[in-house]
Amino acid sequence: MKRILYFTPMDIGKRFGGGMASRAYYDAVCRLFPDRVDLMLPEEYCVGSFAHAIAVPPRSRLRALLSGSLHRYRLFMRNYLRRNAHLYSLCVLNDGFRAGDMMDMIHGFGLQTMVVHHNFEREYHMGSKSIFTLGGHYAGLVIRNERQAYVKAHVNCFLTESDARLFEQAYGKRERNYLLGVFESADSQLPLLQDVQCEPLVAITGSMDTAQTEFGVMNFRERYFQCVRDLLPGWKVRIAGRNPSEPIRAFAKEYPDVIELIPNPEDMSEVVNPCRVFLCPTHVGGGLKLRVMDGLRQGLPVLTHRVSARGYDAFFGESFFAAYDEEDSFRAGLQKVSSLTLTLEARKQIQKQYAAVFGFEAGLKRMENIMANFIT
Repeated sequence: MKRILYFTPMDIGKRFGGGMASRAYYDAVCRLFPDRVDLMLPEEYCVGSFAHAIAVPPRSRLRALLSGSLHRYRLFMRNYLRRNAHLYSLCVLNDGFRAGDMMDMIHGFGLQTMVVHHNFEREYHMGSKSIFTLGGHYAGLVIRNERQAYVKAHVNCFLTESDARLFEQAYGKRERNYLLGVFESADSQLPLLQDVQCEPLVAITGSMDTAQTEFGVMNFRERYFQCVRDLLPGWKVRIAGRNPSEPIRAFAKEYPDVIELIPNPEDMSEVVNPCRVFLCPTHVGGGLKLRVMDGLRQGLPVLTHRVSARGYDAFFGESFFAAYDEEDSFRAGLQKVSSLTLTLEARKQIQKQYAAVFGFEAGLKRMENIMANFIT
């Protein structure tokens, strides 16, 4: 096999959402094919250890209108492959939405394609009220591109079994569909758990300025916050993350005796480590919610909305994991995870089980099996 062109529109230098997943997949492909992988990124993310990447520059509004494409990558990819297609046999594309209108062009240059679908895109974009859905009102453009990516890719990869089923129901079954999941990057280190006295705290973390996180926290406020106060008197809810939105700040101000708001923490591990329960209230959007990973890698019991439980099937039924979708299941789940005796050894066991599924070596094996499709 010749070289591999690895494309992602995400910032793989930061530990968040799609960026973290894309970084882990890149690391795995590089481990399997050393010195044979070229990385293509948006120009603004070509910094630090990724300064060597093929940089896709921003485009002006005029060029956007004239290009006929929803994004900047199609024209750049076409021009790049006109000069360099002979170097490659495979293009790995993260983000089915942006991959969709590039498939015919990439195949026309003789490359095979592997698309990593980070979400069921119509669900994600509608839930996020993205500009591509006109603020959550119309998903036609997203569906068009996503369908193109799915039906034309040589191999499709998914982060969760739920997403894979949604794609098959919407666009039909494909022969080479694989569950890749999410896993840690090659250089990541699990937190060194300390024998600290856990406090009566429920942790909620995330990017507090995003629509999905804000919707989740507000849904928690309206439907489940009183359950915490009733079942766990004396406990507090610690909300920590980047740039809390005004509704989240107002929530904290309304209940200063119960809500601890920590904006833009420097070290999230220090914030989460003393907590007894990790809560992920995100109830919209698709894909795998990395916030749940944050709780498990800290060795904490997790209570999550069922939407955010996708991809964590390995932990269903475990004493440290519970999912909810209404008040009764929230109460049952909260009682379950909050009553767990959380010794240092118990936390290490949670972390060990997490690493067996989400550690880099576990993910590398899955990637190796998938890449066997392209090795001739």
